[in-house]
Amino acid sequence: MNRNRILAIVLSSLLLLSGCGKAAVPQAQEPTPTQTVAETKPQETMAPTEPVPEPIPVGMYEAVPEGVSPLTGLPYKGDGKAIMVQVENTAAARPQSGITKADLIYEMEVEGQITRLTAFFLSKYPTKVGPVRSARKQHMYLWSEWDYMLVFWGGSYGVPGQDLDDLRSQLGIKTININGIRTTKGLSRSSDREAPHNAYVNLDYLAKNAYDYTPEQRTLYFDENVVIAGGPANTVSLQYTSDNKIKYTYNSKTGLYARTINGNAVVDKEDGTKLSVKNIIIQHARHYHVDGTVYTNIDQIGSGKAEFFTDGIMRTGTWERKNSNSLTKYYDENGKEIAFKPGVTYVQIVRPETQVIAE
Repeated sequence: MNRNRILAIVLSSLLLLSGCGKAAVPQAQEPTPTQTVAETKPQETMAPTEPVPEPIPVGMYEAVPEGVSPLTGLPYKGDGKAIMVQVENTAAARPQSGITKADLIYEMEVEGQITRLTAFFLSKYPTKVGPVRSARKQHMYLWSEWDYMLVFWGGSYGVPGQDLDDLRSQLGIKTININGIRTTKGLSRSSDREAPHNAYVNLDYLAKNAYDYTPEQRTLYFDENVVIAGGPANTVSLQYTSDNKIKYTYNSKTGLYARTINGNAVVDKEDGTKLSVKNIIIQHARHYHVDGTVYTNIDQIGSGKAEFFTDGIMRTGTWERKNSNSLTKYYDENGKEIAFKPGVTYVQIVRPETQVIAE
């Protein structure tokens, strides 16, 4: 075979091979992309939040919401069996015991411009409250207003128009009382003070062993969302006598008024805590001397001017009580009912001419 023919055969073979399907060559795969630490997006997390407290229902006079204290307007779980205690307020009685545990306090004259406190207890029943002293006609009217157990030690018996038994009957008061001249239940005398400044009551004992009465529930007008508007009142001053000068000083951090008497803080003898309140009501009412006695009586049925202090602000208006079975209600200068912030309230019942200084 000559060289040309051999060359032709070789070329033909190469052409034949080039016409056949090519074998698949595996292709290099793109590497799967990975995220570096810097590229990784952090997971979104929700910042922890405080639970939103349920608003306190509005309590208003005869309408007492369930779960709300009728005395403070604050959350409360209990049977509503408050106890009223007549507490002495002379220099010989101070500092008083249990006073900073009260939920509501009234102060009013009894004789010779001497005042006595009526302290209401519901959120706590201290085992020592006092000194316990006697009751007067004005306390019977306060008792008919609130309908709770009343603790006192004696009173104006046998005096026409002032006799406590007669007044209780006239006012239709049916709730129970603990009177030291008739029972020793829950009452005792201490040895660290002389009589009559040494009588005390154990409210925890009374609540568990003597409160067999269901009181009618009433309340002041409490609304935690009320907008307080008025003049500044970071301090509030008034006096009953030269030895009973009262001053309240507002603390913006606590939202409370600290109370002093004659320049001294009002403290609890049992634990040294100081008395502070959320609301102050100053209620002006007609006072008059009862002829032939040492007693001072006060017109609690009717109306008069009033000042109200909450959150360092002073509001002015009036009070009104229609009859012995109704609650005292409070109004602003336009005749609209005044709402108070929930908390402890101190009611000062004073003479019409008593000067109140707010600064």
